[in-house]
Amino acid sequence: MEKKMFCIFLFSGLCHFTFSYQRPLYHFINNPKDWLTAQQYCRDMYTDLATITDEQDLEDLAGLVGSGGPFVYLGLYRDWGWSVSENDDYKVGEPAYWNWASGEPSVQSCASMSATGGWSATPCNATLSFVCYTALATAVSERFVLITNTMDWLSAQSYCRTTYTDLARVQNQQENDLLQALVTNQQVWIGLTRMSWRWSDGSEPSFIPWGLSVITSAQLSDCGVLEVSSNPLGMVQKSYAEKQPFICYTAPRKKTLVQMELSADVDMTDPGVRESVLKWVSCVES
Repeated sequence: MEKKMFCIFLFSGLCHFTFSYQRPLYHFINNPKDWLTAQQYCRDMYTDLATITDEQDLEDLAGLVGSGGPFVYLGLYRDWGWSVSENDDYKVGEPAYWNWASGEPSVQSCASMSATGGWSATPCNATLSFVCYTALATAVSERFVLITNTMDWLSAQSYCRTTYTDLARVQNQQENDLLQALVTNQQVWIGLTRMSWRWSDGSEPSFIPWGLSVITSAQLSDCGVLEVSSNPLGMVQKSYAEKQPFICYTAPRKKTLVQMELSADVDMTDPGVRESVLKWVSCVES
C-alpha cells in the first residue's frame, strides 16, 4: 500500500526543484610557465585555465594574486575569425572556408593574400594594399574593391568600414578566385584576423575587463593576461611564449534543492521509502 501511495506522490506534481550553480573554484599557481604549458597543467590538475564571466569572478581572482608577479595568465587567447561590422551580411552558422598557403598560419595575427590566392599570417603592423567589400553589391563580381594605398591591418579595417562595409571576407572558392584576380603581383590584406578572443575551455567571452590603455597594432599579441598592479584590476595582451604565473579553475558543480510535499500518508522512516526517494533525487540531479 505504501509503495502504491509513494508512486502517486512521485507523479503527483507536488515536488518542486530549484537548480543552482556554485561559482568556479580558482587556483593560483605561482610557478611561471608559458601559456600552452600552463594550459596543459590546468587541464591535467583541474578543469582548465581560468575563465571569468563577471565582476564577481574578477573580485575572486583579485583575492588570489596579491603575491604573484606583475602579470598572471588566464585562459583568454586569440583565435582566427573574420572581421564583422554592424552592416555585415554575415550569417551565423554559414560554412567556413579556408585557403591557407602551405605551412600557414604562422604565429602572426593578421591575414594577407598573395598573388597565388593563398593566405598567410602576417604581422598586423605591416603596411600593405588591401581589399574592401560592400554588402550592397548585387553581383559577386562587384563585391570587392582593391585599395592600392598601403596601411597596417587596423587602419585598413577602419578605412573599409568607413568607405564600404569591411575588409574582404572570403566565403568560398569563387570569391577567393575573384580576389586573386584583383591582387596581380602583390600581397594584400583581407579581413581574416586572429583577433577574435576565446576562452581555453571553448566558451565565447561575454566579459573581458581590458585595462584602460589603448592597444596599437604593434602591441597586439596572443593572449590576455591579468595585470596585477592595475587599478582597477584589468587585462592586457602578452605573448604565449612569456613565462608567467597562472590561474586554473575547477568547474562549478550543480546543486539541486528539492522541496517535497507529500499528498499521502507515507512513512518516511521506512528504509524502503527513504531509499526510493534518494534514488529518485539522484536520478533527477544527474
